[in-house]
Amino acid sequence: MKLKFYFILFFLAALHIRGQVTLEVTEVKETRVNQRFNLSIMLQISGENMQQETPLRLPDLSKFDIVGTASEQNTVVLDARKGEIINQMVYQFVLSPKQAGKIKIGSVLVTVNGKIYKTEPFEMTVRESEKIAAAPDPVIDENVYLNMEIRDRSVYKNEPTVAVLRAYSRDYGSFRKVRNIQFPQQKNVRIQPVSLNKPEIETRSGLASQVLAVFLIFPSESGSIDITPATASIARSTKEKIVSNSVRLNVKKLPAGMPADFKNAVGNFEVSLVKNDPATVPEIDQPVNVTVKLSGAGNLRSVRMPKLLSSENYVFYKPTITSNTRAEEDKLFGTITADYVVIPKKPGPINVLLENFSYFNPEDQNYVELGPQSLALDVKTHQQVLDAKSTLERVNDYTNNVLETVNTPVLQTQNLKVKNPKKIDWKIVFLNLGILVAAVSLFLLFRRKWNQRKPALVEAYKPIMTVAETEEIIKRNLQYNFSDGIEYLKFLSKNNESAKFFETYQDMVLKIKEKFNAANETDFRKILAEKFGQSAAEEYRLISEKVKIEKYSPLQTQESLTKLGEDIAVLFQKIAF
Repeated sequence: MKLKFYFILFFLAALHIRGQVTLEVTEVKETRVNQRFNLSIMLQISGENMQQETPLRLPDLSKFDIVGTASEQNTVVLDARKGEIINQMVYQFVLSPKQAGKIKIGSVLVTVNGKIYKTEPFEMTVRESEKIAAAPDPVIDENVYLNMEIRDRSVYKNEPTVAVLRAYSRDYGSFRKVRNIQFPQQKNVRIQPVSLNKPEIETRSGLASQVLAVFLIFPSESGSIDITPATASIARSTKEKIVSNSVRLNVKKLPAGMPADFKNAVGNFEVSLVKNDPATVPEIDQPVNVTVKLSGAGNLRSVRMPKLLSSENYVFYKPTITSNTRAEEDKLFGTITADYVVIPKKPGPINVLLENFSYFNPEDQNYVELGPQSLALDVKTHQQVLDAKSTLERVNDYTNNVLETVNTPVLQTQNLKVKNPKKIDWKIVFLNLGILVAAVSLFLLFRRKWNQRKPALVEAYKPIMTVAETEEIIKRNLQYNFSDGIEYLKFLSKNNESAKFFETYQDMVLKIKEKFNAANETDFRKILAEKFGQSAAEEYRLISEKVKIEKYSPLQTQESLTKLGEDIAVLFQKIAF
């Protein structure tokens, strides 16, 4: 009897453990060739002792084109008393069948706590696509898809995460027609573009893709946040906009132990308090320029700057805030400066005090306090400043004061201010002497030539030529300077003059082909391979494709032209000199 009782308990416990892992897949019974459909896989693991040991092992999807992928993770606490936690991961695939017929989708496998869980395989029927009469001017909006990918879906409040907007299409020309890319706008997140440079088009399983934009997302609230989809428009399309997928962020609260002077800063920062003109002696009741500088990487656009503290020794006015930031890779770098005007009210040594500043470092997951900051000033009275000056400096100050304050209708007083005496600049003296000696030498040489001048011989007239013939002779005698062409490309890319940039590149290609007597593109590549190796020919082919893509790109930026100009310069340094 006892053995039966223990067996029943063991069986129930086994059922309970089995129920802690759920693996399901959405079944699609019927679709058509080249018609997109969503395949969703849900993995649910309950219990803190349950560990997923392997990633999901997907079935063979070679008979489908994978248009896009995405995943969402939700963590839900069901019972605070028991502490039971459910981790749910949803994987979504956008697939398109390549051929008609019966297609079997196999099992999805995962290993949790040493045990393998799998889904049941199923079959789907793929029918031939419907035949549609070709339009005279086909639109491509139904062949371009947007997909937004987020690198890290679990971040702290105000910690940035990288988002990539990618376009998918079967037609290379479709990417040139993408227009008006709009980033998601919502109150609980802030968007900071990182790069609008479009890299090379990637191709996989007959489907091409290209990155349209990379941007940073700064969540300003904790909890689960749904990011609004990005949008774009297609030239000559019947649809107004194409829309990307929506993604979800799990924004974690900042940990406990927050300092009292925490300024909502998340990242890695430094604070400095300096006097702008160290050589100027601070004088009582006279303004002193003081700057507070916050530098580093993090949420610089939303951080609260530390302020000067009030004191009976000085007064200050509202500062002027300037920001200089740049987005690189996965962080926002830069500096924010606050320029104060401080007026000392007491002679002698005083300290200008700054609020304490602390920030949260997400890499180390701890708070950092920078401690108190202060600026020491040795304030002098007006008489002390005068006593420290020489007699000549006092006369100059008095003269300048008269010229600035007394209204003289004839003289321009601003141009008559007497400058303080300085040391003799011997460089200027020797430079003037050199100019004088050179002028005298030229005068004597010119005079000698004039005295020795003889009547000039009358040359015979040359045959008269037309302007066109003269220009042709000059062009034949002149040789194209590729160094000037490379420098001109750099100048055009710096000024973002894309039309002249591509025109100059085509001229350089024609000149280099004429130099090697290449009749066409194929002969030119063979000549490059024979003279400089196959790598040079392959480099020229890649640059030619980049030029074509960038020339018809909807978003041409200075950075992309600069990078393309550098690649062209490297190539022509190899083959033109």
